[in-house]
Amino acid sequence: MTIILHTSELAQNYLASLKAQIRSQQKTLDHAPTLAVVTGSSEAGPSAYLRRISGLAEQAGINLQIIDIAGQNERNFCQTVRELGANKQIDGILILFPLPEEISRQAIIDALPPEKDVDCLHPLNLGSIMNGAPYFEPCTATGALMAAEHLVGDLRGKDCVIIGSSPVVGRPLSMLLLDRGATVSVVHIDTQDIKSHCRKADVLFSAVGKARLVTADWIKPESCLIDIGISYCPDEGRVVGDVDLKSVEDIAYAVTAVPDGVGPLTTCTLLANTVKSAFNRAELNFSYPALSQ
Repeated sequence: MTIILHTSELAQNYLASLKAQIRSQQKTLDHAPTLAVVTGSSEAGPSAYLRRISGLAEQAGINLQIIDIAGQNERNFCQTVRELGANKQIDGILILFPLPEEISRQAIIDALPPEKDVDCLHPLNLGSIMNGAPYFEPCTATGALMAAEHLVGDLRGKDCVIIGSSPVVGRPLSMLLLDRGATVSVVHIDTQDIKSHCRKADVLFSAVGKARLVTADWIKPESCLIDIGISYCPDEGRVVGDVDLKSVEDIAYAVTAVPDGVGPLTTCTLLANTVKSAFNRAELNFSYPALSQ
């Protein structure tokens, strides 16, 4: 029977470890670790993500500040980000995408101070991942990796295929997997015969955002499927992942649930990065919690 991995309990254990680490240093820290979330959208997806961040941050003992920049032009938006970067009470900054069309994504990323870029968007942080020594853990990629290691264990020597080559997920994930000794392939929209590549995977990561893209004829029997994609289906009134669960049932070894699979672990990593930033500024040692088995 195929395992469907829900990670809420794992996330709670992770956050409890994070909270304990904060408490152990509360006399040294001059304020509780604080994450600023900058948003300019009222869309359902970002709003749901913000609610998740808020709930998990409270569990970990992390302060959350929400800055709504709706209506601001690009210059003012960038200035807001720079002011947050200079604020000593702010440890991490998250830009909640999508942004209004008139605001350049790259301009906002350039305004982010790398030492507070807890979502790993700045080129310096992406470069540290490429170098095998990440300053912060890339959130979604790390969440996907934690789920895979929880289900499979050591990934050394495993054939891992990633569907999607974005700088937010596919590319950093490929680096993390290489660091763990996996054999990695990345397929994308220009790949010829994507299915044949996917059928070789011991672990298949899908980060496309196309509902039920991955069906039984895409996968190797007993493979592990890490579903990173998320899509809203109006006809069903709910979100679904890239993997067609009904199709792969009893063929795959395991599949991560959507939205309760990679998502909570992504948020845990975001919050851990915020604590790491606070500890770094206080010259304290920080350790990312282990995901309970």
